[in-house]
Amino acid sequence: MSFLKNIFGSNKEDFEKPNVLLEEPSPSCPITAIIEQDNRTAYLYLWGPEDSSFGVKSCWIRNLKEAPDDVESKLMEKGIPPMLPKRSCVNPLGLDKLKKEDLTLVWLEEGDAVALLEKGQPIAIIPSWSGQGGFYGYSKECKGEGEFAWELNTSNEMLQRVNSAQNFWDLWESEINPFQILQPKILAIYDEHFGESEKYFAIDDEQGAPRGLYVLEGKQKTVFATVALSLSPMPQIEMYTENRFDLNRIELGMMLGSEHCESNIQTVASWFSGACAIPWKNITFLGEGHTIAFDAFNHPKFKSVLLTSKVAVLPKVEMENYNNSRINFLWLIPITEKERQYAIDEGSESIIDKINEIGNDVFSLDRKELI
Repeated sequence: MSFLKNIFGSNKEDFEKPNVLLEEPSPSCPITAIIEQDNRTAYLYLWGPEDSSFGVKSCWIRNLKEAPDDVESKLMEKGIPPMLPKRSCVNPLGLDKLKKEDLTLVWLEEGDAVALLEKGQPIAIIPSWSGQGGFYGYSKECKGEGEFAWELNTSNEMLQRVNSAQNFWDLWESEINPFQILQPKILAIYDEHFGESEKYFAIDDEQGAPRGLYVLEGKQKTVFATVALSLSPMPQIEMYTENRFDLNRIELGMMLGSEHCESNIQTVASWFSGACAIPWKNITFLGEGHTIAFDAFNHPKFKSVLLTSKVAVLPKVEMENYNNSRINFLWLIPITEKERQYAIDEGSESIIDKINEIGNDVFSLDRKELI
């Protein structure tokens, strides 16, 4: 696959068609990593879905010939991948071509960023914030802040993140994998908060780590809570916050009157499976005050849920940190379209205040609309 237009100059010896050395999908997001190389330069690309804002991200890896003095603007206009100018090259005379057998890709745990390794050593990285403010990614062969890459020096924190990601993926080959370790810990927390449950569903997606759903059927209320959704940190968080560790892992819960759930447990479990995949499928994240569509019951009024930990009648579920990240437990509160729009217009705190006023009616899908 080539992401560049196949437009080349009249001298075919000077401009070869790029060759794909490696192509690999993300383990959790609909993103594909590509390494392309012609006779002049090599690039790392990330390709997102056509219907998303992710687009195509690129990072220069190395020049294979002597670097030009300036940016090759005219070649770029023709769709030819440019070499990095001499002033930004560690090796301005160029390096040998990359060999496919020397290359591996390491995806960061979020699934929206990747590192290219040559013989086990990182040589290029596209982080999640690539494509912002003229930044493309990091390359070992760049010095300073080049036009198509920035310097990848030994003090770059991304190197530690790549190493941590490699260790995380390696753990899945262990006799006891991360899910098998985290699952019983989370179930024990739920048993303590809500009571011991005999009902559990696997809600795995086609991609990503395993996930489960704890279900406790009570006489008055039924509790649903995700298990090990927090194994995978959500994408894109670091684009919006300085400390990703505060917000990048979540578990989700819902508590409803049991009269609504008697014949719908399996339907709700299926809905949770889709809801849990949203951050990675859409290359985004979920957090306090967000809303998502809710169609588990095909209810005529309650078509969305609000994510929050601030409803007074719902238990505060405290969870242990995982891999230095806080795990945030968020309740899903069914809301109407008018209530959702009110939250958008006035802020989520406004609708939460109104929800807190109705007390135990929050568990009912027969309650009156708050707006």
